[in-house]
This record gives sequence, C-alpha cells and structure tokens, in this order.
Amino acid sequence: MNKQIHTSQSLKAQDGEFENFHYTLEDGERYLLTDGEADWLFNWVRGKYVIADHLIENIEKTDQGYVYTMDTLGLGEALTSDQCFPKAVMLSDDSALQAIMFYSACEPIEC
Repeated sequence: MNKQIHTSQSLKAQDGEFENFHYTLEDGERYLLTDGEADWLFNWVRGKYVIADHLIENIEKTDQGYVYTMDTLGLGEALTSDQCFPKAVMLSDDSALQAIMFYSACEPIEC
C-alpha cells in the first residue's frame, strides 16, 4: 500500500499556470479529504449519488481524517453513472478532490 497521503495543500502547492497533472493520482494512491470535502460527501451527496457510494467504499477513517484510496476505474464508473463525468455533482471546482476526479477518473469506455 502507498504510504504517502496527498493533501489539498500539498497538491495545490504544485499548481502552475498551465498544467495541473499533479492531480492525476494512480490506483492505490491516497488523498486526505478536507473538512469541506468530507462535509460535501457525508452531508450533501451521501445516499443521493453514486459518487458518494464509491468514495465511502474506498475511504478509511484515520486519526488525520477521511482518506480516500484511488480507484480510477471505479471513480470513472461512478461519475458516469451520475451523468457528470469527469466532475462530481455539487462539488466546487476549486477543491482538490474535484481536480483529482477531473484528472484521474478513467472513463469506462476508454479503460
């Protein structure tokens, strides 16, 4: 298992003017949700959208918070099921989690 846990702060610190490919996470890489992303997940989309089910199934509660383990195909399938590929419904475009979805999700027909 990949020990490194990406954070919103660590990813956004790498933002450049043109390329944001550092948001592309591979299967097994991990990301610590921000408080706002966790609030979005558990209080706004849980039970309403497939993306919530996918994230919850791949989240581990740690001392640091909620850590998502990347599953690129599962992520793509969930976003496609919600008819929002490659972005999650009701999640700010400014969030690192939305950028991760945009750059990392594998569209099922392409995988």
